Amino acid sequence: MAELQSSEDFQRALREAENYCWAANVAIIAPEHLLAGALKVLAAAGVPGLPSPATLDAALLELQGSSDDELSQQVMFGSAARAAINQTAGEARRAGKELLTAATLARGVIESGELMPNAFAAFGTTRTALLATLPT
Repeated sequence: MAELQSSEDFQRALREAENYCWAANVAIIAPEHLLAGALKVLAAAGVPGLPSPATLDAALLELQGSSDDELSQQVMFGSAARAAINQTAGEARRAGKELLTAATLARGVIESGELMPNAFAAFGTTRTALLATLPT
């Protein structure tokens, strides 16, 4: 089997997750940041039915909070975010995929079980509804 590659939109989703952390002065990327980053990229690509950027911002503030203290170090992936990415890659490999995309990341994070219990409510949706809107 070929090595997994990451698409441009997958890389952009990771950068968006990091940008959410910088904007809130939060040093640890959580699964919720990954999901919001992937959804932001997918919405910008025209995927219908996804939470709006304002909803994503509000959800992350509710779920992960923010700090008034400006970050003085790089943000890093927390253990739950790393676990979600690892599970996403494993599932993609088992499904015979060779390219990780923003949609693959969103689906993988949702299915990983690493999101906070109230994450879907904060994003204004349900697990089932969100999975149904994601491209395959």
